Amino acid sequence: MSKIHCIDFEFDHDYDLIGIHSVLADYRMAYFLNNYLSIQLRRFKNDLDFEFRNCSFPLYKFEDETAYTSWSLIANKHVFTENVTEGDSNLFLEETKISYLIPEKKKVDYFIKITGLKDDVELSTTLLNINKINNIMASYAIDPMDLKSRDNLIF
Repeated sequence: MSKIHCIDFEFDHDYDLIGIHSVLADYRMAYFLNNYLSIQLRRFKNDLDFEFRNCSFPLYKFEDETAYTSWSLIANKHVFTENVTEGDSNLFLEETKISYLIPEKKKVDYFIKITGLKDDVELSTTLLNINKINNIMASYAIDPMDLKSRDNLIF
């Protein structure tokens, strides 16, 4: 009788993660981050899609080849409408729902994932510059290993 062996695989989460609270639309957020951080985030041709959850999240990326860093901006929320069946006691035919990229951080509007920062001083400087942007209430570092759904940030 043959045995099936499962390989336990853990993704490498070797990056810095920043959570941002803001009311800015994603394209405006990318614009301000580009200006304040001297980077060049561009909308990625494909959104980050989760077909099994019927949601997608806009993704902006920048590869800084001179500093060997990679920057990604991604929204945490996907707002969509869903048709309500006639049997439900709802006044409206559609219901607005929200899906989250990282459900345990529902209050975070955007994440910035940075690969290749040299040290904590560079991260602190980045956070200081982000917090200078109008319409950003807060930004702070998040340890990806503290997140249950951290594998959603692998793209």
